[in-house]
Amino acid sequence: MDIDFVRSQFPALADGYIYADNAGGSQCNKGVIDAITDYLCRTNVQLGADYSIGVKSTTRVSMGPAATALLVNSSSPSEIIFSNASTQLSENLARALEHTIRPDGEDEFIAMCEHETNVGPWQKLAGRTRNKLLFWNPTRIQDAGSNQDGSNPYAVGYLVENLIPLLSSKTRLVALSACSNILGSFMDIKNITKIIRETVHERSGGLGRVEVVVDCVAYAPHRRIDVRDWDVDYAFFSYYKVYGPHIAAMYVRAGSAQSSLGSISHYFITDPTNRLQLGGPGYELTYAISRVLPYLMSIGNANTSDSSLVEKVISSTDELSIGSALTKSFDAIAKQESTLVERLIGFLTEKKQWNRGIRVVGGVDLRERAPTISFVVVEGKDGEPAMRSQDIVAGVDAQGGIGIRFGHFYAARLIEFLGLPETDGVVRVSLVHYNTLEEVDAIITALKKAIGLKD
Repeated sequence: MDIDFVRSQFPALADGYIYADNAGGSQCNKGVIDAITDYLCRTNVQLGADYSIGVKSTTRVSMGPAATALLVNSSSPSEIIFSNASTQLSENLARALEHTIRPDGEDEFIAMCEHETNVGPWQKLAGRTRNKLLFWNPTRIQDAGSNQDGSNPYAVGYLVENLIPLLSSKTRLVALSACSNILGSFMDIKNITKIIRETVHERSGGLGRVEVVVDCVAYAPHRRIDVRDWDVDYAFFSYYKVYGPHIAAMYVRAGSAQSSLGSISHYFITDPTNRLQLGGPGYELTYAISRVLPYLMSIGNANTSDSSLVEKVISSTDELSIGSALTKSFDAIAKQESTLVERLIGFLTEKKQWNRGIRVVGGVDLRERAPTISFVVVEGKDGEPAMRSQDIVAGVDAQGGIGIRFGHFYAARLIEFLGLPETDGVVRVSLVHYNTLEEVDAIITALKKAIGLKD
């Protein structure tokens, strides 16, 4: 990967500030910024009009779902909807599903102990229909790096064998996270979905009806979403964490929309997309996200980032070539990010850091994690006091030039499960492919000072 080319695509990186809160929101690609400005300056009219600028505006906005369909390997742009945030999309989905849910304990929902976006809507739906929401909770893992002597209570992960007993003939929907925004662990969604479908089919005598919805927000910046390969019904992510503006997208499988979703929109709107999409998303944002696809393709493939090629890429019927290009780019992203993870995890799990009380939250296997790294500082081996996460972050911030965060990051249930205070949570350093090893070294230096570590 050409790191100089990559960083040149993000104007915010020019001043040298180290952005290490990318799981909360990545920086915006300059092609996206230019597209927003150009739309507002040249085609800022209502969609659907017959005059020339109206036609151009409608065409431009249609590029957003077309590009997103290619990015996630959806069958059609008609399977893509948008909203201001993933939380709204998930709530809309729960409302649209409600009319197919059997009441009074006949249906059950399962969710992971993760970001509230893919938990809260199902808990509320279970409450409205008088059904149960079951939790697939994480469990302690034996990880040589994050759990050196077996005493790290925060070295946890999700084991499929703990999900299987929760599945039954009543299981109507399973809400998964493709990547934890605190643990940083990737999930094998394809395999998990296969197990869910086969188990419910067997336990229901072939009569069960289970659907799978996947939160890809913490996954999408690092790995390619492939909804068809995964065989999921619904999947969503936030473009503002994938180098775009503040807008979120959801894949809704056509067959699932037809059989499961009612309308939550105006009575005269009948097409599947707009029955679930309340109002029109920001036109300039929907158009601008079409620039994310060619940027991502350009990371591993030369000559694909030029804005003049966007229309050609989106209108291409050669899905295989586009998929191949995206695979190459995401492989390059994974390689770059693994070097960042290795450097930071290596520091955090050194024996002297362990003795000081630093505990990584989650596992440290480079093959199974994103560069979203959380940790806490407990009492040290020699009696050094535990430190609040907010004090560590404040210590880094006081040094200037670096942005990291503390908190529960909307995964308050996971923080509670870990026995950590919700108001303090964890320290999280979240990196992406445009970060560098030099930046990681600067973060390590700042953490040493903030925690009071000696070289």
